[in-house]
Amino acid sequence: MLAQGTVLDIGDHTVEVLDTPAATGDRYRLRIVAEPGAPGIKGDFPHIHPILVETFQCVSGHMVARVDRTVSEVKPGEKVEVPSGKVHGFLNTGESPLTLDGEVIFPNGYRAEDDLMRFAAIYDRLRREGPVNPNTGEPPLLQMAVLANANTRLIRQPGVAGRLMPLLAALGKWRGYRSDFPEFKDT
Repeated sequence: MLAQGTVLDIGDHTVEVLDTPAATGDRYRLRIVAEPGAPGIKGDFPHIHPILVETFQCVSGHMVARVDRTVSEVKPGEKVEVPSGKVHGFLNTGESPLTLDGEVIFPNGYRAEDDLMRFAAIYDRLRREGPVNPNTGEPPLLQMAVLANANTRLIRQPGVAGRLMPLLAALGKWRGYRSDFPEFKDT
């Protein structure tokens, strides 16, 4: 489990762990910051959590949030709820940093918090230690496919990307990419 105060670099945004399930019982409380003008999508790529529930409250900045087929502008003080199984993502549409307070809730007794935070920590490590694409700062596509395909209970890609993921992951494994690192395994 990641400790309170841990800050992860998740591509176009950072995630700070404010509280953990050890303190809250069933959720992580997070602070998410997406800088304006960041490369790529300036936020969170569209994805699905098959069993997790998330909520995000806009603290400062302006964003557009997508939850399933609904796209809405979200202003400071407003909240977005993301039920499990729904495609979602957000974009910083302003000229200043977008700050969100979020919660990731683990329903029905499923205690995947270590899996989710380990996934985020591995992604953070890959971005920091490379290799990364010099234009985007992202790990290689095949590395990300291997990581994502090993964690489909936690996160999935919608549409064509989701259908291609197993093929890309197989190619990535053949090229030597891994989905786990010893220091992130449960002890």
